[in-house]
Formats: sequence, structure tokens, C-alpha cells
Amino acid sequence: MQPVQDPALPDFVHSLQRFDTYAEIEEIKKSRDFVNAGADERTIFLEDTLIMAEGQRHDELKRLFAPLMSRQALAYYELQLIEPVIRKSIAEWMSKRDADGLVRTDLVPLIHAVLTRISARVTGADGVDTPERTEVFRDLVLDVSAATTASYSSASDPAGVIRKGRESLQRLVDDFLQVSLDRRKDLAARHSAGEIPAEDLPRDMLMSLCLADDLSHPDDAEKIPYIWRQSALFLTGSIKTTSHTLPHVFIHIDEWVKEHPEDREKLTDSEWLHRAAAESFRLHQTTPARFRKAARDIELSNGRRIAKGEMIALHPAVANVSDEVFGPDGRYFNPYRAIPDGMRPWGLTFGMGSHSCIGQNLVTGIQNKGDEKHGTHGTAVRLLRAMYELGAELDPDNPPRRPDDNLHDTWESVPVVLRNA
Repeated sequence: MQPVQDPALPDFVHSLQRFDTYAEIEEIKKSRDFVNAGADERTIFLEDTLIMAEGQRHDELKRLFAPLMSRQALAYYELQLIEPVIRKSIAEWMSKRDADGLVRTDLVPLIHAVLTRISARVTGADGVDTPERTEVFRDLVLDVSAATTASYSSASDPAGVIRKGRESLQRLVDDFLQVSLDRRKDLAARHSAGEIPAEDLPRDMLMSLCLADDLSHPDDAEKIPYIWRQSALFLTGSIKTTSHTLPHVFIHIDEWVKEHPEDREKLTDSEWLHRAAAESFRLHQTTPARFRKAARDIELSNGRRIAKGEMIALHPAVANVSDEVFGPDGRYFNPYRAIPDGMRPWGLTFGMGSHSCIGQNLVTGIQNKGDEKHGTHGTAVRLLRAMYELGAELDPDNPPRRPDDNLHDTWESVPVVLRNA
């Protein structure tokens, strides 16, 4: 088994003061003296959203959207969205056996198919209801997702990636989001008039903003309108973490079982898969670096200083594999790793402090509280179990392939063979 390497970084990151120890990053992320920052595309697509807002405004948005990630909502996503897509995909695979009688597929498109439905549901996009519409929706969302991190593109024209993302977001508005918003405005008015009880309203981001009467900002004519920036965050956030990291989980487990064949029987054990997924989340980040800007002159507890207005680079990927925190084998996958007291098994991957990821439980499940009947195992474990129940293994004739157009630690294709299909 190979150790993970530090991620590649775009040139502009090297000009920033770097922080890559667990203690430093924890202190910075928990401090209210730093605000989120990043390259221009973060502001273009995500300004004033949950991920970029600060202080009281951030707290308001977090309270507003918290019901979308309640245990009840998570169970709905798992049982009503993930499970049907998995079953449908399995049925399609069964009809496409190769000449040797085996079923072959690619894990990456499957992940995107499942997460597209979750993305639409959490955001409030109606009409993602046929294979053709789902495919269109997925491709547009992936364009927007790429644009929000265009600085990590290895293409010669990052501005072109941003331009394509803006065009795709407008298509999402024209084909899906505007009609969905108009429907929710009408529902909010009828609810206010006492015609519709709250429990009969959709539970999604657009509906939440309609009920809060928080749909526009005065500068909307100059920027991507506020409501569509909120949509961009929810559309991409519902997809990015799982689609980036789940292929890593599968590859790590495949390698682990080859070296530890006694664990093959645990591939459908949800609790073992939870540990394996958490370990992989620790080893792989959705982005090579994260950024903060100091709101005042600051001296950290270790004496390092940051000037007011200075943008700094945080490197959780390095901190998450440090010997001091996770032991001398911290760069290696080990589902039996002993986690230090007070730490999450995935380390810094989902953030901490006020900007910890609101959708973390959607990916990881609720620790020690998952069950088969009521869901909340999380998307990662649900997908992995479905694959392993079909005897999924990496395709020996078609190795996984990395993308060649960006610096993200992810996979473009992970072909698999379903031995028991």
C-alpha cells in the first residue's frame, strides 16, 4: 500500500504564508478573527452564502438551513433518493453483461447519478425526473463546481472555466431553478395566507429562503444574483465532497483487502465501512488548500504573526497526515487507526468552528447512530455497501484514471467488475 503524497498546488498559493500543523489550523479555524477568503471565483459564485458569510449573518444562515440536514431529512435522502438510484443503476448493469458473463461499470458516473438527485432535492430544483433531464442537470452542476475552484484548473485558460460555469449556472436557472423558485414563492404566499400548513411545504434551500423573504440583494444587477449564488453553493456542495473522496475509499479498501484477506468478510459491515470511509476522508481533501484573511493583526499561540488583511493558506491535507497527531503511519490507510481523544476520525476534512460543513452528516452519517431501517448511515456507506453486496472489485484490465485538467486529489474514472451481480 502506497502512502498519500502532499497535494499539488497552483503557483499563487506559494506566495502566501503557509500553515500546515494541526494545532495552527485548529486555532485559526476556531477564531472569529479570521474570515473566509480565496481566489476571485469564490466571490463570483459564492459571495454572501453560508460558506463565505461571517459573524451574525453566517449564524442566521446556518440556523435557517439546519432543518435541511436534520436526522429526518438525512433519512429521507438516503432511503428515498439514494436507494432508488442504486437499485435502478443495478438493474441497468444487469442487462449489460460482457461476453465473459461479468458486469462492468464505472464508479464515478454512478456516484454522480446518485448525488445529482440529492443536489436537486436539497436545493429545490424541480424537474430532475427523467434520465435525460438528470444527465443535463448533472453536467451543468459539474461545470459550476469546476468554476468555483477554477484556480486549481491546469487548463491554460482558468477564465474560460469561470465563463463556462457562469453560462451553465444561467442554463440551470433558465431550465430548472427559476420555475422552481416561482413555484415556491406561490407556496410561501399561500402558506402565509393560511392555505397550506408548514408540514406540506417542500423542505429545501429555495423554500427556506422564500419563507424567510431573503431572495435578493441590492447589488444583484451587478453580480450573479444572490439567490443563484445560494443555489450554486447547495448544488455543488451536495456533490463535491462525496464525488471527490468516495472513489478513494473504494480504492483504499480494494488495496487493504488484498493485503488483509481476513477482512474481506467485513465489506458489507456498515460499521467497518464507516471506519474505512472516515480514514479515507482524513487522507484526501476536496481542495488542495483553504484560505483565511485576518480581520486584525494577530499573533497565534505559537508566536506566528498575521497582519490585518493578509490572506493565508491552510493545508489540512498535510496536517491530517502528521506523525504528531496520527502516528508514524499517518500517511497510510488503516481502518483500525486509533483516533486521539477529542478528535474526529476524518481530522480537519469537514472543517471546525463556525464554518464546519453543515452537510457533513449527509456524507459520513451520524456517528454511532446509523441503522438500516431509518437511514443516517450516510451516502458513502450506502453506496459502498451496495457495491460490495455485488462483489465489486477494481477492474484489473482498466485501472483508475486521474483527471488531467485540474489539481484536485480525485479520480476521473474508477472501472469496477461486479463479481456477484
